Order: sequence, then structure tokens, then C-alpha cells
Amino acid sequence: MNIQIEKFGTMPSGQQVDMIHVSHGNTDGIKVTNYGAKLVSLIIPDKNNQPLDIVLGYNTLADYLNGNRFFGSNPGPCANRIGNARFSIDGTEYRFQPNVGVHLLHSGESALEAVVWNYEAGDDFVKFVYNSPDAEFGFPGNKTISITYRWSAGFLLTIEYEATTDKATHLNLTHHSYFNLDGEKSQSILDHRICIHASHVLEVDDYSIPTGKFISVEGTPLDLRTEQKIADRIFADYEILQKTSGFDQCFVIDKKAKELAHCARVLASESGCSMDVYSTLPGLQFYTDNHDNGHIAGKSGKKYPMRSALCLEPQQFPNAPNIASFPSTLLRPEEKYHEIIQYQFNKNSPR
Repeated sequence: MNIQIEKFGTMPSGQQVDMIHVSHGNTDGIKVTNYGAKLVSLIIPDKNNQPLDIVLGYNTLADYLNGNRFFGSNPGPCANRIGNARFSIDGTEYRFQPNVGVHLLHSGESALEAVVWNYEAGDDFVKFVYNSPDAEFGFPGNKTISITYRWSAGFLLTIEYEATTDKATHLNLTHHSYFNLDGEKSQSILDHRICIHASHVLEVDDYSIPTGKFISVEGTPLDLRTEQKIADRIFADYEILQKTSGFDQCFVIDKKAKELAHCARVLASESGCSMDVYSTLPGLQFYTDNHDNGHIAGKSGKKYPMRSALCLEPQQFPNAPNIASFPSTLLRPEEKYHEIIQYQFNKNSPR
């Protein structure tokens, strides 16, 4: 096992940002940075045993400061959407600055993905810790949040989330890497095949805000319980897909509460690589990179086009602070937040 730490850049404030590289050989490894606790690179061997970087990202800190804010990020304190940019706790209403119409997405225009975290590295892990003061980003409570990346020799990436607070608050953390199992320089994920263990998706309104109801996937293009080629489903004449210009739905995973269970599997025939997703969380946002990724070139020197990646984001249900029937995202001072997300990678996957 090998750990290397190098300077990645300097923030406008003068604060140094580092890059930490964890690897077990010449054809695998992860690179993470304490700017936003982001995953910058994830390398696995392809079917020819050649190293392949499978997450989108940038080569410099400056590009992360100016480019797609969610590449490799862990959005929070509350990932995804909160309706009308507000919620109440024990009779006190908290309002936020909307950033998608009148609603809140990923906690606003700048949140946990844009701060510099403390960290420690050892053995096969990097643990990031951030102390978020009361009212930062509008969220109540002095919060201590940790995100631990662990990389095993068996190509298993485990991301562990822990948090405490001194005042009741809402917390919903997820991982938001943009994956392309044919390599980050590949132009499309349309030939990837996917399976998601979910019999329902969340119903949403015209602004992608969950209503509290579930929609059965039975008989629809959203039924991914058996392996499907993305290109065969994404262009379907189906209103839910057309409204979001592709997949951008929260799937309700068929599993027990808090169980670390298999959620999804993705396969790429060109590289021979696969990814299995496990989590303790009830939902999985499946997003097919349906929008322009901006004007900044990625790690391979070219801009990433739309649908050049997919995101599989295990999480609590969006808008949960406003829907009593959803699993609660409320964290109180006597409680500890603890969730796990795992991405297991393999090469030469059996078909």
C-alpha cells in the first residue's frame, strides 16, 4: 500500500490545498483532495490490465474552483432538493437562498463542496473532518462532519459519513462522482448497461420536488430491475424521462432500513469494467449527465459533453425535511449520523 501527499494549489485566501494518493499497485488507486473532500481520480485496471481513470474531474485546483462544482463531491449539509428552500424544526422555520427557481439544490450555490477540510491519512484511508459553525449555509447547529475514503486492494471504495451537532438540524450527505467505466476521456455512457434494485421511484412535481408519493416502475422505462442498456431506455417516449432530459430520478431501493445492501450494478463492455453500488441509505439518485458540463476542459484536455458520465448517488429522499412520511433526516444533539456508501469495481466482468 502506498500513500503520497502533494500540494494541489492555494486558495484565494492563501490556504494550502493538498492531493492525497492511495494505491496498492501500478494499475489502481484513488486521488482525493481536501478542497471539498473531493474524489479527483479513481484508477482501476481494464480488461487488458491497463490503468483506467473512470471519474470526471480536473487537473488543477483553479479548474475545480471555476468548473463543475460537483465533480467528485459530497454535497451537503442537505444533498438534492428542498422544496421552497425552507423547512421547520420544533416550530422554528429556516429559510435558505433559493438557487433553482424558488427551491434549494445541494444546499445552495456554495456549501461543503467548496470548503477546505482537515484530514489525516493512514494505511488505506483518508479521513476528512470539517467543523461547520451554526447557521453556516443557513443550517442550524455547530456540526462536526467527517468523510472517510477507504481504498482496498480488491478495488473496493468505501465512503463513510459521520456527524454530530449541538442543535437539531437536517443532514443528508451523498457522493456525487461522475463515472464513465470506459474511462473519463470517453465521450458517452449510453452503451453502459445498468441494473437498479428498485420497484419504485419518487414522484416529483414539475420542478423535481418530491411530493411524498411513490411511482411503480412496473411496465415503464424506469424499470431497471433487470440489466438494461442505457441507450435503450433514455430516449423513451415517457413523460418522466422527457421532463428531465434523461435519467434524473430518485429510486427507492428494495431493502431494509439502515441495511448495507446492493443497490445497483453498471457494466461497460468496451473496458470490461463493472461497478456495484452498496449503501445503508434508502434512495439512489440515478443521473445521466443530462446538461452541459461547462467550458473548462477535463483531465484529458477536452470538455466533457453531456451524457459523458453517470452519477449513482445513494442518499436520503430529497425534500425529506418537509415530508413526514419519508425517513427522517433530522439529527439531534444526542444522536450520531452514520451512513456508508460502497463502490466495488471489477474487470473482465462475467456476462
